[in-house]
This record gives sequence, C-alpha cells and structure tokens, in this order.
Amino acid sequence: MRTYRVFLPAAYAASQKRYPVIYWFHGFEQPTPEREHDIAQYVAAHDIILADVGPVELAGQFPLYFPELVEQVDRTLRTLADRGHRAVTGFATGGFMAYWIAGKYPDLVASASSFMGTPEAFVGPKGFAVEYSHDGLFANYDGVRTLLVRGTRDFTQFYHRRLNGIWMYARTGHESESFDSEHGTPGIARALDFHLHAFANPLPKPASFSHADVYPNFAVWGWVVASNRRRPGFTVLENVSSTGFRSSVREWIPDGAAIPEVKLSLASAPLYPPGSVHSVMYIRLRDGKVRRTSQRADAHGRLSFELDGDLYEVGVSPAPLIAISGYEIADAAWATAGRPVSLRVKFWNKGALRSGTSEIRWESPNAGVKFESAATRLYALGPGESATLPLKFTVEDPERAMVKILAVAGVNRMPLDLPLFPAAPPAAEFRIADGSTVNIYRHAIERADVTLGEGNGDGHAAPGETFAVLLPDAGAFRAAEVFTNDACVDNSLRASDSWADYDQAGASARYSLPSIRPDCPQGHVVHLLARVLIPNPPNHQVKYWTVELPVWWQTPPPHATIRP
Repeated sequence: MRTYRVFLPAAYAASQKRYPVIYWFHGFEQPTPEREHDIAQYVAAHDIILADVGPVELAGQFPLYFPELVEQVDRTLRTLADRGHRAVTGFATGGFMAYWIAGKYPDLVASASSFMGTPEAFVGPKGFAVEYSHDGLFANYDGVRTLLVRGTRDFTQFYHRRLNGIWMYARTGHESESFDSEHGTPGIARALDFHLHAFANPLPKPASFSHADVYPNFAVWGWVVASNRRRPGFTVLENVSSTGFRSSVREWIPDGAAIPEVKLSLASAPLYPPGSVHSVMYIRLRDGKVRRTSQRADAHGRLSFELDGDLYEVGVSPAPLIAISGYEIADAAWATAGRPVSLRVKFWNKGALRSGTSEIRWESPNAGVKFESAATRLYALGPGESATLPLKFTVEDPERAMVKILAVAGVNRMPLDLPLFPAAPPAAEFRIADGSTVNIYRHAIERADVTLGEGNGDGHAAPGETFAVLLPDAGAFRAAEVFTNDACVDNSLRASDSWADYDQAGASARYSLPSIRPDCPQGHVVHLLARVLIPNPPNHQVKYWTVELPVWWQTPPPHATIRP
C-alpha cells in the first residue's frame, strides 16, 4: 500500500469550490520544518491542493502508480480533474520523478518543476532498467510548462546547466531560476506561483507529439503501445498525429542502435470515423522498403499498426503527405556552433497520391539562426518516393548546444533538432583501445587497468574492430564520447562510467565504443570529435578535441598520427 499526505486550502471545508492539484514527490530524505512550513503557509493562502507523495522508487513500477493516484485524489477530493489543473514537483530524487512523470504522462500533467533534481538514474522495469537522462528527452514535454530551480552552491549545478543548454532551445515553455543556495528547496513560493500561472495559462495539446518510453507497454495522448521487449531500451514515437508517425525501438536516446527483433503493436487514439477505411503506407527507413495497405478503423475509431523495432515512417493519408525522416551533415563530420552548417535533409511522400512541386520555407524559433536561403523548392514526389534538399545556416552563438529547425510547407511544420558542438583543437595525443588493456580513470578519479574494445589490440582501428578513443589526463587515460557522420563508422554502441559515488549527483560519464564497418576501404581517414568529462566538482569541465585516424588492415600507413 502506498500513502500520501494532503495539504488543503483554508477555505476548503467551508466551500464547495474545486481546486487544482500539485503533486509533490519526495525521496527518502527527511522533510525539514522550513519546507513543511513554506508549503503549508502557501497552500493555506491560495486556491490549490498539494499532495505529498513518496518515497519514490526509480527502478520498478512507481511511475505506473501515478494514474491510479490521480484517480484516487480526484475521486475523494474536490479537484479540477483535468490536465490543465494538474502539476508535479519535487526535490532531488523527487525532482527527477516529477520531470519523469510529466514526460511520461503529458496528457495528465500541464506543468512540472524540479528543485535541484537528480540529473540521471537507471529507471524502468526491474531486470532491464535503462540509463535515463532528462537532457535528451525534451520532446516528451510538448504541451507541458517546466521550471528548473537551481542553486549557486548546489553540487548538481553542472548537470542542470547542461540540461538548460539543451531545453532552452529545443522546446518551448521551459524556465529556470537560480538561487544563492546549497542543495535544497529555495523559492518554494515562487515555484508554486509558476504552477498557478500554468493553471491559468496552460499550453495547448500539441497538434502532433513525440514520446520515448522505457516501459515496453504504455499509453500516451490516447495512443496505446505494447511490445515484447524484455531488455533495456526505449520505444520511440515521433511526430504522431492522425496522419501517421515515425517509430523505432532503440538501445538509448537519441542514436542508439535499433532493436529490430522487438515486435511492436500500436493502437491509435480514437481519431477516425468508426469503420472507415484508410490508406496506410509503411516505409522502412533503413533500406527504403515501402509497403501499402488499406486498414479499417475499429468500432472506437482506432487504427492498429503492427511493426518491429526498426525505424519506420508510417503515413495515413488519401492525399500527398510530406514528412522529414532525417538529415546528413554535409562537408563536415559534425555540426559546429558559430560556423556555417550544411545539411542534406531527407523528405518522403508517405501519402497515397503524388505531391505537387512545393516551396519549403526554413525557420527557427531560436535566436541567432541565419539561413543562407530562406526557402527551397521540393519537386513532385510519387507515393513512397524521397528527395534530399540542401540546407545551409549558421548559429551565431559559438557555445550553443542545440538548434531547432522547422521545415514549413503550408500548414505542415516539420521539426529538426540538431546538436551543436564548440570549435575544438586537434588532439596532440590519443590512443586507440581495440581489445587492449589500458590504465584509465573509473568513477571519475579511480584508476584501473581495463580492457576496452574488440580487436587484435595493436592500437589501430581496422575494419570489423570495435574500439575506444582514449585521451591522456595526468598519467592515465579517459575514454571519450565521440561524434561523427562518417559512413565507415557505426557509432551506436555506448557505455557509461558512474560518478554517483564521486560527486553524489547520480550521473555518469559516457564513452563511445564505435566500430569500423567491414567494407571500409584501407587508408580511409576517419574524422571524430572526442568529448571528455573532467572531474572538478561542482563545476566539471567538458573538453573537446578533434581526432583523425586512418583505417588500415595489416600495417599502419605512413601518415598515421596515432601515438601510443
């Protein structure tokens, strides 16, 4: 049995009024008298109900309990029982849970705040929990206002700045406020004021939504998803509306390997006339294979879709339907903030009829984005056909970590989210671990001899080998997270080094284990951007270097720059 406490406004007993509800999640920390006083005083003076819930559990079924809790509170108290008058908040682990709940149930919650929330955690079903960081899951919060409360002396401040560096540009409705404070709950009244404002000014339900979920089975915005996945991963839905969606099951967000062996069943929200017949197109993006079917909505107006975990575009339209499936970076191996970026953007017609020639206008809700050309012509596409359009732009801010681009065709607004990186110098020294044992840092500051990668251990990247890129630091090495668009590199494998016992923040340093594809030609030079996290609590340092390494088979070519 789970319990909760309720704070009621002073006028509750003497009135028949209904009230919005804020759910406060807490972990195993002991509540402070100051926090209890601030909450009680605020609720007594305002027209809200606050439910104090916890302790929360990150691994297991705790989030699945939230809809039941909402139903119980709405049944037993005089609430305004709609998402526009429902909010979540919390401190530390409870702050992590508040954000997680809001992202998992955006159809139940209109606003979320976090007081110095835990930045990362392993969450999800027991037995196959997955590493979950809010940073890259911003798309889950369409239609939800969010507030992050930070402290200038908080030991988690580095991770909160990193989240803001993404969320402030990747989504709308996000705010952040900083206090001269250690780890705690400063500004409770201001945060609760934020929720009152959100109750009065809720964001509308998104016209289309995106969602990534760690649970194999879930429901969101009326859509119901089930799968046979029994391993860590994310089920990912993107750009979901009555006209279709994109789907995949991935090992991690955003670029983890697809898990095609998973069987995925989706039932739409009741969006269609019961019994109506619809033209549905399935495009497997890995190879462009197209399948067309006619499907009938059930008695409730739902369509059902049977897929696997590969990456698909699905269209439901008797007319032409243009969609973006992704992009490639041209003339560079990654996108650099403050410098011109060239993309090749892939468009598909996933509708039933041929499209006409149309104009694609390029926009960005972010400041400081300059397009070389504001519009591009997209020529006619038959059903199931694709085309690639060039896009060149510059983000003026050299420190920007994310940019959102919109391709606009009439009323169709198609989003692209592109990570950006700072300009970086070439690495003066690095090492390739392809099955070799190297002395590296573990858990931020401990040193250990660890075998990384799979290969012959000669310190060179060869076709078929998996490797780690190591950068020197004070007598040992740090494994780097690497980025590249090189077609010779499969960069979908990633690992993590937990720093939880070091800085008590619950986060980790990620590193990549890329592999060279077997058909990569000898002598090809791979260009990588290497990112390393250097411990310096509470303000860790992030350092970048560029790395060039030649692909070779038996003997290294004479221009190799690798230093053992």
